[in-house]
Amino acid sequence: MALTAILLVQGCDTKKHKNTEEQSQQSTHMLLSTAWYQKAAERKALYYQAFNIAKMRVDEILKSDGEKNSAVVLDIDETVLDNSPYQGWCIENDSTFSSSSWDRWVQQGSAAALNGALDFTNYAMEKGMEVIYISNRHVSQLDITLKNLKDKGFPNASREFVFLKDTTSDKRYRRARVEEKYSIDLLIGDNLGDFDHLYDKRQNQNAHKVLEKQKALFGNKFIVLPNPMYGKWERPYQKMDGDYVENLKKVLKSFTIKQ
Repeated sequence: MALTAILLVQGCDTKKHKNTEEQSQQSTHMLLSTAWYQKAAERKALYYQAFNIAKMRVDEILKSDGEKNSAVVLDIDETVLDNSPYQGWCIENDSTFSSSSWDRWVQQGSAAALNGALDFTNYAMEKGMEVIYISNRHVSQLDITLKNLKDKGFPNASREFVFLKDTTSDKRYRRARVEEKYSIDLLIGDNLGDFDHLYDKRQNQNAHKVLEKQKALFGNKFIVLPNPMYGKWERPYQKMDGDYVENLKKVLKSFTIKQ
C-alpha cells in the first residue's frame, strides 16, 4: 500500500510537471505577438489606417438615404479596448487563457482605448451614424464593460447599444436584433466572425474559401484590425493531438536548403 501511494504521488507530480511545462510552452509562444501588439509602431499605424478608412466609409454611406437609420457595429476586445496587458500577465505567469483569470482582468475595468477607436466612434456619432458594440464578453460582465467604455469616453456606452454573449458566441443573432431597428452598413473587428458567422468554421480552410467570395467587402463594409495574439484561426491547431506549438510548427510552410 505504501509503495502504491508513493507511485501515485510520483505520478501526480509527473503529470503536474508535464502540464506546467506544456502551459509554459504555450504562454512563451505568445511573447513575440504580444510584444508586437504592445510595442510596435506598425500596430498603431494599422489601427489609424483602418479607422481613417472607416471615417471615409461613414461619409460615403451617409450620402445615401435608407429606410432605416445607419449603424456601425464594432467588436470590443482588440477593436476598441486593449486587453494585451492580460496576455502579458499570462506570459509572466506561465499561464494561458482561463475564464477565471480573464474575468479578473475584465472586472478591473482598466482596458485602454485603442488608437483611432475613440476618435472614429465619436466621428460616426457626430455624422449621424449610430454606434453599436457586439462582443463575446459574457453578459455577466456587462456592467463593468459599460463602465470601462464610458470611462474611456466611448459613445453609446449603455445597455441599449452594447450586446454581449449569453448562450452562443455566434454573433449573427445579435446582429439580427440590431437589424430590427438599424441598417448595419459597416462592421469593424479583429476576428472574421465579427463580420459573418460563416467564418466561425475553421476546418478544411473554410474561412479562406469564404474570404475569397467576400473579398470585395473588405475596406467597404468590413474593416478588419490586426490581432496576432489570439483568435479563431487557432482552433484547428488547438484541437489536434499533441503539443499545440509543435502542431503549429508542423503546418508552417518552409523551404529546404539545398546542399
